[in-house]
Amino acid sequence: MRASLNWRSLPALLAALGLVACGTVPLPAPPQELPLFQRIDARVGTVYATAARTAIVTNPLLRIEIGKASVARFEQAFSAMFAQVVELPDWPPWREGVAGVDGVVEVERTDAELVLGDDLRRPDVVRVAYRVCLYDRSGAVVRCWSPAAQLSHQRRVSECLDLSACLVPQAEIVVREAIARFMVEVEGDPAVRAWSQRLPRGRDAR
Repeated sequence: MRASLNWRSLPALLAALGLVACGTVPLPAPPQELPLFQRIDARVGTVYATAARTAIVTNPLLRIEIGKASVARFEQAFSAMFAQVVELPDWPPWREGVAGVDGVVEVERTDAELVLGDDLRRPDVVRVAYRVCLYDRSGAVVRCWSPAAQLSHQRRVSECLDLSACLVPQAEIVVREAIARFMVEVEGDPAVRAWSQRLPRGRDAR
């Protein structure tokens, strides 16, 4: 994770420093409504690696908790995707043996980047990418995905003296878009369809 700073905008950034300080800013919680998905009739364990849970995008003035917000949205997505979802404990590692599930979906990594622009002609850019893998109950890989999203926003003069007013909504949109892309990829994936059809519970729920 990295961020770059345009020093020509230093006066405006210093003015913002008093407002945003150096605190870590959480992203808003996802809405209660589940996203639309043709739910798969499977009981799936979920795992969030440390690299996925703790990702924070940072620059000298602002830290945004991308990982924490991503976990919340993935939890919501998985609830919409599978008939039953159970979060597996961090220890022992699930690969050492897990029972009672048809498969395991693991969010292995959350990568985030903020390129800070200015209020002249360089936009702020937020990028987020994930690594998510679905395994069958034996631990064999069904499929891995690397959904990503990026959003640029050109600030106007004095639009965001508090940078969080611009960057937090921008980051929220990027997280939401990347996870939505993940869901679209899963729903149309022939490997996932073949896996679900082999399950003892039967085929995808209609």
